[in-house]
Amino acid sequence: MKKYGLALLKQIRRQDGFRGPVLTLLSGSSVALLLAYLAQPILTRLYTPEAFGLADYFTSLVVVLMTVASFRYEDALMQPEDDKEAGAVWWLAISLLVLSTCICALLLPWRTEIADLFGIPKLAPWLFFVPPTLLAMRIWKLTEVWLTRFRRFHMLPVGQVSNTAAMIISRIGAGVRGYGAGGLIGGFFLGHFAGAIILTVVSISLTGTVLKESFQPRLWITMAQRYRRYALFSMPSTLLGSLLSRLPFLLIPFFFNEAVLGFFGRSFLALAVPLSFIGTAIAQVFFVQASESHRIGKLHELTETVHARLVMLGLFPTLVVMLVGGDLFEVVFGSTWRPAGDYLRYLAPWLFLAAVSSPLTRLFDVLERQRLDLLSSAAIFVVLLVALVWSGKQGDVLLLLRTLGIAGVTTRVFHLLILLYLAEVPYRDAAKTYVRYFLIALPGLLLLIPTFFVGVPLFTVGMAFLSGVTYGIMILWKDDLITDP
Repeated sequence: MKKYGLALLKQIRRQDGFRGPVLTLLSGSSVALLLAYLAQPILTRLYTPEAFGLADYFTSLVVVLMTVASFRYEDALMQPEDDKEAGAVWWLAISLLVLSTCICALLLPWRTEIADLFGIPKLAPWLFFVPPTLLAMRIWKLTEVWLTRFRRFHMLPVGQVSNTAAMIISRIGAGVRGYGAGGLIGGFFLGHFAGAIILTVVSISLTGTVLKESFQPRLWITMAQRYRRYALFSMPSTLLGSLLSRLPFLLIPFFFNEAVLGFFGRSFLALAVPLSFIGTAIAQVFFVQASESHRIGKLHELTETVHARLVMLGLFPTLVVMLVGGDLFEVVFGSTWRPAGDYLRYLAPWLFLAAVSSPLTRLFDVLERQRLDLLSSAAIFVVLLVALVWSGKQGDVLLLLRTLGIAGVTTRVFHLLILLYLAEVPYRDAAKTYVRYFLIALPGLLLLIPTFFVGVPLFTVGMAFLSGVTYGIMILWKDDLITDP
């Protein structure tokens, strides 16, 4: 056991290769994720589903705006070989972000009309938080990408943990005082503000000289012209991608009340958040490694490995929540939130495939296929939009969930096939990955069978834990992840 512990520590501390940086990022993500999940049982008892529904809509709105706030020039940060030119790209993205934030602030006098237009009038008082939250979130992400360029992976978890801790503390404090949706929204802003401040200070301390030398507006204009494809193609395609994941949050208020949105949000985030933590860490490292692998003709090998790891990490929890999600939610979040767990039966496959394909979308940038990225994202968006509007008009929540689940799985499979084709990964090999990890997961899943006969939620939680331990042991045995270089 000591030998494996030392081997794992050695892998985490490595900054070369692929696994070392990913494990470094996941070490911070794991702490942040653990804090977030430990807080959820408290928060779900302090806030109502309606309050979560309003907060989820606010978050979705800011996340969508964030994708276009800097015109996606940060995606070009890995392209210049010269650090001074990369710094100019960073300053260009910051300048565009400030401009976007100012435009949002100018719209605030019409916040009531905007909230009515979105179909959620109760959100109007909280739209004041949109500009500062947008600024904080994007600065945090821009500094993360900047530090990733310099392979300062070990600094990124500091921002993640600071963000989560500040968000949790402020949300719990506001919830105790009975602030409702405002407490959740204000906590969301404070968390990202803390993360942005810390990573900005780190960036200045580590790369201040480069940033100072690249503070040349003329050079920014040159970089804007050189990498205009990111603004012309990556920005609209990324916007569509963000809308794909947030479209249900934005449209559900037109057909159902805030409580349904709150249940959907907890269901969505319970699985999507941990998978996105993992996916974001992998995507950050994949972006750097993919460019290098493409130059030496090994992009297909890297893509196949990353795809397999994403399936390994996401398939098992997806199957578990599909089988016993209702019981898990009842125990962890309270009986009020059981419907959110039941929603996962229909949404989990879509969320899983989204988590697998999203990190691989960096292939579009590496291979300079932004036009294809835009076209495929547009096609997926249209399918999901039609599915949501049609099923929402029927007024049946379960019909909406089923339709959305089917449409989500179909579109994500389509997206994944395009990405694997671009990387020249054989479809047969990719399919074998899913079969392999399903068979590895099967012994653990079989432990859940008694829960359907006992019918006691607490017993289900215990068996789910044993099931997870079994899967972990099987992975360590079959994949030899710790000792394998």
